[in-house]
Amino acid sequence: MEQEKVTVSFFLDASRPNGEGQCLIKLNIYQRPNKKRYATKYHATPAEWEKINNSNLRDEELKKIKKGLQEIEAKAEKVLSKISPFSFVAFEEAFFNKEAAKHSNTLKYWFDKYIAQLNKSGQVGTSISYNTTINSINSFRKNLSLHDITPALLLDYENHLLKEGKSVSTVGIYMRQLRAIVNQAIEAGVISSDKYPFKKYQIPAGRNIKKALNEADLNKLLSYKPTTADKQKAIDFWLFSYLCNGMNFADIIELKPENISGKYLHFIRAKTKRTKKKDLRPIRVGLNPKAQEIINRQKNTDAANPYLFPVLEAGLTPLTTKHRCQRFIKWVNNKMEAIRQELEIEQKIGTYSARHSFSTVLKRKGVSTEFIKESLGHSSLVTTENYLDSFTDDVKLEYANLLTQL
Repeated sequence: MEQEKVTVSFFLDASRPNGEGQCLIKLNIYQRPNKKRYATKYHATPAEWEKINNSNLRDEELKKIKKGLQEIEAKAEKVLSKISPFSFVAFEEAFFNKEAAKHSNTLKYWFDKYIAQLNKSGQVGTSISYNTTINSINSFRKNLSLHDITPALLLDYENHLLKEGKSVSTVGIYMRQLRAIVNQAIEAGVISSDKYPFKKYQIPAGRNIKKALNEADLNKLLSYKPTTADKQKAIDFWLFSYLCNGMNFADIIELKPENISGKYLHFIRAKTKRTKKKDLRPIRVGLNPKAQEIINRQKNTDAANPYLFPVLEAGLTPLTTKHRCQRFIKWVNNKMEAIRQELEIEQKIGTYSARHSFSTVLKRKGVSTEFIKESLGHSSLVTTENYLDSFTDDVKLEYANLLTQL
């Protein structure tokens, strides 16, 4: 389908004259049925505007304005000749930003633009992830343009990643983020939807190895008596995550005393706050005596600190908060590794296993998937089912033995 022609003209905005009766002259870009007007630095009265558009113009000052407008028109026409298909976003970037115009079709430009947007909105973790992806793509092939992204190139990149030893799950993450960037460029009209490369390329979907602990190992942790303050702190935070809906550590460290009301804890996931504007439903957690005991033991004692636990303090930037969280998780994981060896638990017991153990225990107790979904703060049952799609090995053996117990 042939694209509608784009025209360039000028418009005198007579709706807001200045004190001298002069009105702003605007550049008018029109592609049926849409148009946009952009301010220039030139002004004229309606009478002067009529003269400017007359072929017998004699006024020297008005001649300067006319010449300036002709230069703007020539620049606009030049920019438009290089944009195919046309989009107002691409025109604005090229017309108003010379540096952006040089790179507006490059993949790195669109990644950097989105990464800057993520940083501005405080989504530091996602920003770091997208930066890792574009660095990986650049190590595969430098200076790719949006038009270079074809099904064949995507398959080559996938094979490149697998040869590097990347897991199928990691390949999936990189490809989904690349797809998101391509979708943004299509939405902006910079590339045509007809060229969408993911129609003929399927992103590989790897399954995570489940990290839930069996009941015997969980009982060891629940009854564990630490011999040092460090081990006490580490297992307290691990168990607090397990007992409070598998709460992520990023949410735990941002809790405040006002998040507790009687025997209940309520909070909105940090991830949800950054990605959703509507329907921000808080997760409500019933605090059992063990969880309340942990709060009393580990809570902040500094009245000037607004947080429930002494991991963060007021005034930290999103980036500092992210780094503080990562360091705290690493510290807890190191201490939990020592506890694992002490208790002779075979499986790793990092912070993420607390979340999986919460959901798996509820599943084994017959709790509905809908309730588990709400407790985890998932927006989709599919996401929850990915957490619950396999039982622990001891349950599989138990069920296997049932086959002979007839």
